[in-house]
Amino acid sequence: RGENLPLMIFANWRGFSGGTRDMYQEVLKFGAQIVDALVEYQHPVFVYIPPGGELRGGSWVVIDPTINPEHMEMYADVESRGGILEPAGIIEVKFRKPQQKEMMHRLDPELKELDGMLDSATELSGGSGASKEVEAKIAAREEKLGPVYTQIASEFADLHDRSGRMEAKGVIRKSLEWRNSREFFYWRVRRLLLEEECASRIREADPQMTKAEAKSRILGWMSSMVDDDKAAVVALEGIPVDEYLQDIKVTAVKRELKRLYEELPEGDRASALQ
Repeated sequence: RGENLPLMIFANWRGFSGGTRDMYQEVLKFGAQIVDALVEYQHPVFVYIPPGGELRGGSWVVIDPTINPEHMEMYADVESRGGILEPAGIIEVKFRKPQQKEMMHRLDPELKELDGMLDSATELSGGSGASKEVEAKIAAREEKLGPVYTQIASEFADLHDRSGRMEAKGVIRKSLEWRNSREFFYWRVRRLLLEEECASRIREADPQMTKAEAKSRILGWMSSMVDDDKAAVVALEGIPVDEYLQDIKVTAVKRELKRLYEELPEGDRASALQ
């Protein structure tokens, strides 16, 4: 904070349990300190989940961009994973054994046939040995299909943890490829630092303008180059900022003079214009 530098966080943590061990090692305490520091950070913060990295559970909470949305941005590599629970945990919650068996009986042709045979045997014999034999075949088929359905469910849950899904849900700003990430962050950092500098100068010229209004004014200067960081840097470096700032300052002075003039008693207003 004291050096006014942007912050880069490579996030590859699988969370913490919040149990006795983590409490004893003060993991929650230090996590809270990280949150407090990020809330107060007034410079660009980039969170990047690298290739093969994972961000899970409480670790995500500690560095989520909603902590400081004005300055924090999160990115994920296309080969990374992120989410509160890992696929195995999601399956235990959302796709347990009863749900798996229900799907087996709905999709598997052999189980459908066995279900029909069981219904017929039950109607004819009312729970005799024939129906028990069919039930045993059904149980054996369910046991055989169990690992396959678990694997499919795990793959399906894993799809929800990938960068494309994270971007679609709005929890990261963009998916990145490792080979292009250095160039991307180079231009992104340069752009945000230039915007911060311009916004600071705008607010010096007009102290009543908020930071959000100042940044909106800057985006207006760049017009069609908002989404391209490299083009935005080139545009910001070529914009006649001093001329724009002079116009902003003149407008702010006029507004202040008007306010002071309106506060004067009507009898003194004429002399104030002399």
